[in-house]
Amino acid sequence: MARPRQLQVRGGRSFEYVSQGRGPATLLVHSGGPGLTYHYLRSLLALSSAHQRVVLFNPRGVGQSWKPKRASAYTVANQAEDVEAIRRALDIEELHLLGFSAGGFAALEYAHRYEKNLVSLLLCGTAGSAEEIDQATRMMRAKATEPQRRRLRQLERDRQFDSTEYRELCEAVEQPFQTRFLSEKPRDLRATKFFQPVYRAMMTRTGNEAKIDGTVGGWDGRRYYAHIEVPTLVLVGRYDFFLEPSREMADRIVPAHLRVLPHASHLAILEQPREFLGAIREFLLDVTGD
Repeated sequence: MARPRQLQVRGGRSFEYVSQGRGPATLLVHSGGPGLTYHYLRSLLALSSAHQRVVLFNPRGVGQSWKPKRASAYTVANQAEDVEAIRRALDIEELHLLGFSAGGFAALEYAHRYEKNLVSLLLCGTAGSAEEIDQATRMMRAKATEPQRRRLRQLERDRQFDSTEYRELCEAVEQPFQTRFLSEKPRDLRATKFFQPVYRAMMTRTGNEAKIDGTVGGWDGRRYYAHIEVPTLVLVGRYDFFLEPSREMADRIVPAHLRVLPHASHLAILEQPREFLGAIREFLLDVTGD
């Protein structure tokens, strides 16, 4: 298993990362959450080779990476700038950028700002805007039982956002779209840590899962779709709450290729690992010609 290291970038920032394989190609992976460590994505290291390096890193505020003091510093735009700083510090010339879930927001933003530095873009189980996140939340709640919906409304009226009951109820409503095909918690998911301050800053300042009032609230990456010209893979599970945003993404990004894994929800990398890695491997081989 690759050992965690620290990478110093300009501006006094540092990022915890793991790296396996050699260049010239580098698959740089941005984890999601926001606020999750990279551990649940460690199987991507299996894609490393003598010609391809795989780098997983913890975004700002996560794990042992640099932690800004102000909540306003946790933005999609700043995450994209972090990606560029990491690219420079690791001297990556052939960059394949993979964004998983909320990491896809940063990947889209990076493609808008620095597409000239990209060879390919991989968008896995992600969405293009705060509006689509809100739509996904409403869809999941519409599929919940009436007692679940009623209790959620009551807890939200009472502002019980930090209660164990509220957190567990939200997880129960999301489970069919998040971990539908997992009968137990895999090792890499057990190793993953969640940094709530990052999630709160970006998604919901109060903890109310029905309202996006963090820094992501005003973000809309859909306006970038028409301008993306690099080869793009959109990979998503059939039961993922971001299935419809993924389909729109693939329709509107002209060079995009959509792959839908039939027996997976949001954590497709853990539910159908062989197929997930196979789709990425095949895509990268097509792009690089190796």
